[in-house]
Amino acid sequence: MKRKIINWAEPFLDNEEEKNILKALKTTWISDGAFVKRFEKDVSKYINSKFSISVNNGTSAIHLVYLALNLKPGDEVIIPGYGYLAAANIALQMGLIPVFADVDIDSFCITSTNIEKKITKKTKLIVVINTYGNIYDLDEINKLGKKFKIFILEDAAESFGSKYKGKQSGSITDISTFSFQATKIITTGEGGMVSTRLSKKIIEKLQMWRNHGVRDKRYFHYLPGNNFRLTNIQASIGCSQLNKINKILKKRKSLYKYYKYKLKNIEGLKLQRFSVNTEPVVWTLAVILSEKKFKRRDYIIEKLYKQGIETRNGFYSPNNLPLYKKFHSKDLKNSDLLSKQVICLPFHNQIERKDIDKIVSTLIKYRV
Repeated sequence: MKRKIINWAEPFLDNEEEKNILKALKTTWISDGAFVKRFEKDVSKYINSKFSISVNNGTSAIHLVYLALNLKPGDEVIIPGYGYLAAANIALQMGLIPVFADVDIDSFCITSTNIEKKITKKTKLIVVINTYGNIYDLDEINKLGKKFKIFILEDAAESFGSKYKGKQSGSITDISTFSFQATKIITTGEGGMVSTRLSKKIIEKLQMWRNHGVRDKRYFHYLPGNNFRLTNIQASIGCSQLNKINKILKKRKSLYKYYKYKLKNIEGLKLQRFSVNTEPVVWTLAVILSEKKFKRRDYIIEKLYKQGIETRNGFYSPNNLPLYKKFHSKDLKNSDLLSKQVICLPFHNQIERKDIDKIVSTLIKYRV
């Protein structure tokens, strides 16, 4: 018999997704279609956003924002030193300059204090990443944006459903992006979204850049646009996912509570911290392992997998990546530490308490 693995992530799918996919197929509108418009409208309503536009993935969402904000080669974009580096990768592609600011060691998120140190006359955008579902210091970061007249992009790829001071993730800054990739809190397989409260002019640019630069006249290109469109089939899955969002979030919050109970008071182990202002929907269960109390993180990942538990390392600091050698910085102490010491434990709606019991009991065997 094949050995059962506790997967690090799994999508939560049932018959509703299958029914909607069949509806999309029967309309013959498998590219654009009614589900796309419905999904965009439903997301806007859920997060209380002025406008949302779907795209084929979360990275395209960030690319679309850079294009719509008219960022040019040589412009600086401030990006967290710890977090998924999609925003930095797109910056390099477009000839922009990624400027990395360190994160808070407890929340894993960028801070207004560290951002302000990095602002120059060339700064055109600040990217905030809601890492692992956390939202941190956004009021102060928004104040910085207003003070220096710089747009704030909330990369909410990992935080759909999280709240900050009662506001939904993706509705707190000038413009936000989501990912609906298969491991995310809700999924369309691949897919993403841009939501914004900015002007009608910016919205029109988002629409044109997504659709080959075409606006109101077929085949007439106003901009050298791309094809970032989400398919109707994918959007039909998204509509199903949103329809059961409360069920998804309830299970995740319950799992997080049980994980916290099982992991408390274990010396050498520290969970990501969420402030009193944040009501998180945890994307993955991130833990800092003390190098003095636990064996090497990557060794533990390998050993856990052999025992049927899939885990993942944390994100790499740009200081660890040759791709960003030109942008290495001595100011990323916390980012560098998290990059070495974070392990991400399995976290998804199919996990049961007995799985968490096994994960924790196996993990602590590798204390030294």
